[in-house]
Amino acid sequence: MPRLQITISMVFCVAMGLSLASAHAQCGDLKQFIKDETAGPDKFVDTFSFRRNHRADSVLMLVKDSVQKGRLPKRWLFLHRTEKDTDYCVASRGEEFGQHDDARENAFAAQFGPPGSGFERCATSDADTPASRKVRDWANRELGHSIILYTVAEKTSGFQFVISDDQDWIIIEDRKDNPQTSCFFDRGTDVFMRFNITVVQP
Repeated sequence: MPRLQITISMVFCVAMGLSLASAHAQCGDLKQFIKDETAGPDKFVDTFSFRRNHRADSVLMLVKDSVQKGRLPKRWLFLHRTEKDTDYCVASRGEEFGQHDDARENAFAAQFGPPGSGFERCATSDADTPASRKVRDWANRELGHSIILYTVAEKTSGFQFVISDDQDWIIIEDRKDNPQTSCFFDRGTDVFMRFNITVVQP
């Protein structure tokens, strides 16, 4: 499997407890989302399709106004669908995103997983460690050397995307709870990436 080689300059269902209404949900196919998001001044989109068994139920869209190297996207959308759906819905959207450093040698011992795995699904922030770091450090240890992208939304959940060199991946949901909680969202073994997608407007 090809090794993943991307940098922060290149990038920069619905969650089980997440209300689609609170995310101003809209639903449709991926091509329609790309067309809609490039209808204004921001004409380019990067997509990360997180696949399992050749099907992507989660897609991170980064919307950009330029393909110039070093220019960061203007906003992001996280799209999700259940196994029974064909259309995606907006699980969350926002403007803040970035990249965490790889920390696969971290000393945190906690483990997380989906319901039925025997592990806790969520972590809660405490005085020493934010929940987002607890689950991220587990995912980083689990996958080995990785790039770690994160998104932050104003009112809805943000998400972290841990992607290994072999394109194994884990998605983490950072909820707006008090105290803040972060939860295992999904995992798989393939990421399909497309950069600088555009739609020529009539």
